[in-house]
Amino acid sequence: MAQEVPEERYQEMPEVRVDKDFALKYQHALNEIKRVYPLALQAKAYLAEFEAEYQTIEKKRKQKKYGKQAHKILKDQFIYDIRDLYINQGIMLMKLVHRETGQTVTDIVSKYRGQIQANLYEGMGKIWEQDLGVEYDPYGDDWITEIVILDIIKKRVPFDWELKPLDKEKFKENQKEYRKSKKKYRKTERKYKKVKRQTKRAGSKS
Repeated sequence: MAQEVPEERYQEMPEVRVDKDFALKYQHALNEIKRVYPLALQAKAYLAEFEAEYQTIEKKRKQKKYGKQAHKILKDQFIYDIRDLYINQGIMLMKLVHRETGQTVTDIVSKYRGQIQANLYEGMGKIWEQDLGVEYDPYGDDWITEIVILDIIKKRVPFDWELKPLDKEKFKENQKEYRKSKKKYRKTERKYKKVKRQTKRAGSKS
């Protein structure tokens, strides 16, 4: 499926905001958006197709069957990409899905898989610090994210719109690198704490 570039949106910010760490937060948001925005846009495209087909089905039983199939397609398409995300990136993805579709992830799961399934997913999500009902707020917590997205759409910053889905092998490779870097970080942290304790003891003896 070809990736569609979203239309330009114009929004008036209610006030001029000043943040002394704006540049740092902007860059951080840009890095996360580069990772998850193509996923949100692809999800939007799939949902538009599913919704068009869903509306043509009259019988509840067939709607339920189609919803199960749609859920499987979405899951198969994004499972490794989602599992490869850090917690903050997962939150960003769910917010951007809400921005693009007007629905939370809970709303989407509830519609295509039922409320019981949605409650189950939401409960599981909270175990990993993920709120599937999270909403995008361009005038509140997500005002910097909104500025970044508008800059991307207006081509003020470079952005690769192409979605490059992860396969199982690439996911395993990424996880291996993550574990290796985490192990290295913990080793460095232990060494730092050891030196700190030794310095503290030496200072107390002098």
